[in-house]
Amino acid sequence: MTTTFEKLIERSAYKEGFYNNKPLPEEFYKYPLCNIQKDLYQPTDTITVDNDTYQRCNNAIEQQKELNYPIKNAFDFSFVTPEQNKKIWDWLQSWHLKNPISVLHNQKPGQTHVFHMDLINSYLRLAPKYYKTEIPVFENENDVFIALKNKLRRVFIFLEDWIPGQVVMLGTKVITAWSRGDVLWFDWYHVPHGTANFSRQNRMMIQVTGETTPEFEKLIKS
Repeated sequence: MTTTFEKLIERSAYKEGFYNNKPLPEEFYKYPLCNIQKDLYQPTDTITVDNDTYQRCNNAIEQQKELNYPIKNAFDFSFVTPEQNKKIWDWLQSWHLKNPISVLHNQKPGQTHVFHMDLINSYLRLAPKYYKTEIPVFENENDVFIALKNKLRRVFIFLEDWIPGQVVMLGTKVITAWSRGDVLWFDWYHVPHGTANFSRQNRMMIQVTGETTPEFEKLIKS
């Protein structure tokens, strides 16, 4: 049986490199893109969320289910909403992305999110609700992703300093040793990626997805 991952990676310009363990070309990621405390914004208070408020979203880890890997072993996350997370929501509007949608990720010790390809379902579902934006309508769902691949950008913002045992992997590129406020950009459409936390502390980050702007493209190219 062909898995969802195997179907999605067919679209990737890095597919052959991934399967042949070739280094991930720098055109597909930039790290650190910037540090939000040093480069773009004034220092902010550490964002903490009571773990009990996290809710799982099965859509984001459907590819794990196909491997019979328990959903609870991936990570916990909750969507940032203007009603429940006003401070974070207001801060997102100052980011160099238009109509940003964000998710708080909390990966606990022992949790792992296996290699997967993104579908940006959360953005397609929530952006129209909060920003009244129009999402293209196509008969084939994959055509939506193709239409949006050059329009949408996704970044990870690390909320705490890295500690040994916390890993983000993009293709064959291993990301570690981040500092609080570091921003990681990667080409969500082409790059298979996964995360793991075998440290002894939770790993917190914010995932932000939004429409690109000239300012954001300058960040990528700088």
